[in-house]
Amino acid sequence: MFRGFWGLKIVPGKTYSQTVDASFRLSNAALGATVEDDSRTSVVLTVDDKSFVLCSLTPGSIEQQTLDIGLTEGEEITFETQGNNEVHLTGNFIAEDMDSDYDSEEDGDEMDLSDLSPEELKELIDEGLIDPETLLEEMEDGNYDSDDAEADMRIREITDEDEQELVEELESEEEPVPVPETEVKIKKQAKKAELKRKAEEEEAAKPKKSKSKKDEVKKVKEEVKEEPKKTKEEAKKEAKKAKTIELQGGVVAEVKKEGTGAGVKKGARVGMYYIGKLASGKVFDQNTKGKPFWFRLGASEVIKGWDVGIVGMKKGGERRLTIPAAMAYGKRGAPPDIPPNATLVFDIRLVDYK
Repeated sequence: MFRGFWGLKIVPGKTYSQTVDASFRLSNAALGATVEDDSRTSVVLTVDDKSFVLCSLTPGSIEQQTLDIGLTEGEEITFETQGNNEVHLTGNFIAEDMDSDYDSEEDGDEMDLSDLSPEELKELIDEGLIDPETLLEEMEDGNYDSDDAEADMRIREITDEDEQELVEELESEEEPVPVPETEVKIKKQAKKAELKRKAEEEEAAKPKKSKSKKDEVKKVKEEVKEEPKKTKEEAKKEAKKAKTIELQGGVVAEVKKEGTGAGVKKGARVGMYYIGKLASGKVFDQNTKGKPFWFRLGASEVIKGWDVGIVGMKKGGERRLTIPAAMAYGKRGAPPDIPPNATLVFDIRLVDYK
């Protein structure tokens, strides 16, 4: 979300240095109203002692250039030109509140559970991303059309029919013999059990259909309840098995799940679920359901640690990013939730990318 105009006029032979006090986006470079000569003039940006040519402008040929460069609060930057012509830079300040960015995205739907396997549902429950109780309630609001329900209905119909036949057979005997009530009940129960067994065998012989989502959620819930608690040592051993990658700027990416398809590259628009925590474990922000958080990867629309830590992830992939302060909010932090010089930990999941 943009919140105001930003502009700078660069005069040849002068440099313009500053510490960015409010994040902004550089969107255009253009020659001034008058030109000194027809030679080329280049715009140079220096960030952290590294210089980059943003564009080169030539009168009568290329007199302006569209840009898309984000500069983050706290960065030390210097603008200058190489050439004899005056250049005007323009852009917009960027709102830093991440929640505003989320609200500006188009409305999305809740996570589509129909695409998830029981194993994936279990993983989401284990990691606290969905509540099994709430999920089960939502499933129970829908139509229950499982094979078991159909089989139970057929069994009830067969049982009611045969129960009536059994009563008629007992009544039609030429020399009726008094039968104890308990014996009648036992015979009925035995008959029902036999019919149910036959119906189940017939059902098992048919091609199996996929289980309803209600059954899958019940199964996952039972597995979660029955799964024994792991000791601290076992948890540590499992954590060590995860693939760990050290990235630019000291960012550490722990690969929890690889995902499928091709790895995402810079310039792609990505949709993420995430939980953001301080090193102490305190959660300061999260988005785990509903519309994902969308942004363009590598365009400085988020902290640097995300731009480098998400590259290469696959759809459905999960990582834990440990991001040092220099690749997050730096010495200023983001009060009141993030203190100065804070190392941040993000559990992220790549929902989709375009």
